[in-house]
Amino acid sequence: MSTVPRSQLARSSVVGSTAVKIGLGKLKTKAKRPFLSHENSEAADQEQLNSEAELLFKAITQLRGTAVKLAQFLGMETELLPERVRKELAKSYHQVPPLNRVLVGKVIENEFGSRPDKLFKCFDPEAIAAASLGQVHQAELDNGTSVAVKIQYPGIHQTIESDFKLLRKIAPQGINLLPKSTRPTKEVLDNAITEVESRLQEETNYLLEAENTQWFANNLQIDGIQVPCVYENYCSNRVITTELLTGVHIDQWLETKPSQAVRNQAAQRLQSLFRNSIIKHGRIHADPNPGNYLFKPDGRVGLIDFGCIKTFSNQFVEHLPSLLASICNGDIDHTLKTYESIGMVISTDLNSDMRDSLAEFTHWIAHPFMTESFDFKENNTYTNQAHELMQRLNSMPTVEKIQEDLIFFERTSYGLFKIFERLEATVDLRTGWNLPAL
Repeated sequence: MSTVPRSQLARSSVVGSTAVKIGLGKLKTKAKRPFLSHENSEAADQEQLNSEAELLFKAITQLRGTAVKLAQFLGMETELLPERVRKELAKSYHQVPPLNRVLVGKVIENEFGSRPDKLFKCFDPEAIAAASLGQVHQAELDNGTSVAVKIQYPGIHQTIESDFKLLRKIAPQGINLLPKSTRPTKEVLDNAITEVESRLQEETNYLLEAENTQWFANNLQIDGIQVPCVYENYCSNRVITTELLTGVHIDQWLETKPSQAVRNQAAQRLQSLFRNSIIKHGRIHADPNPGNYLFKPDGRVGLIDFGCIKTFSNQFVEHLPSLLASICNGDIDHTLKTYESIGMVISTDLNSDMRDSLAEFTHWIAHPFMTESFDFKENNTYTNQAHELMQRLNSMPTVEKIQEDLIFFERTSYGLFKIFERLEATVDLRTGWNLPAL
């Protein structure tokens, strides 16, 4: 790939041409169907689905940035998309086609005033991974240390600006298609868009990511979790250089058929990482994308990509165990009071239907905590149940202000649970939260 389209016009053109190609493909398949046998008709449908998946991924790799972030989210959602499409989108975790060598060299020379072969003892021009905002190359320092050099795609911050300008234009029209009872206010919509854009723009600041990475390397001491150290002299706004961690991504690791005990151990380490990060440090790695974990044969896990970090308020960290305890106790009144204690504003005149829906939602949250360990293989549809419950809650105008810390907590928990389902692991989720006895 050469360059990433930056303007609204160029990016809209990629989306439009892809939509046209998919539409024409559907028409051709539909036109052929009356002349095909049932077996051949099914084959034609599968061929069309394969074509659509490949067209989508090709468009996503052209756009990068926000498009790849969306694909990463959808790639985890087994129930939202056909499996063929989901698998294609899952490539966005770390298999986006890289930029060509010339552009890579230019980025490094612009940032450091030296070509890669002069800055490093050795530099592999072939990327070992590529995702939404940048791609990673293996290199070697003068002292022989192997490092990972992440290089940001040129102009990616401009593409984010273009995408969100377009989103602000079309979002109000899209929201108007929803029933009035489920429409967010303009203020809520604007705040949500601004928040997401701010987080993505933060991720383009590699000096901030280097600072985050080194902070976690210094402060996070979890058995079996490895965080790379940072080489500051080789970092800039557009390049970050860290220790090269060994390990493979989740799909590759599962292909090696690790034992149940090892899969359980890896999942338990991720859970300990999440819990301890909140309780001890009030700060988490908030992007549970499968591409951000490197699994080792013995169940140890390397944690990479610290672009999305969330620091929680003292108020949230203090009240979180009490919130989880009240949810596990099924105490709706205390749960509502605790929600308010962490900063949420909830309507005081909840009718019985609203209370029933809220009770059902909190029961779903409590379910994995109501046993000594939770079997994600046996309960492999647990995360899928969230969508229907959330839709039911969203249709009831009970929440006037959503607490940002809670959103990040639930989003990260959900992402980890998706990974636990992929691992088919049994995980102790209770330890460390000071929950009521079973």
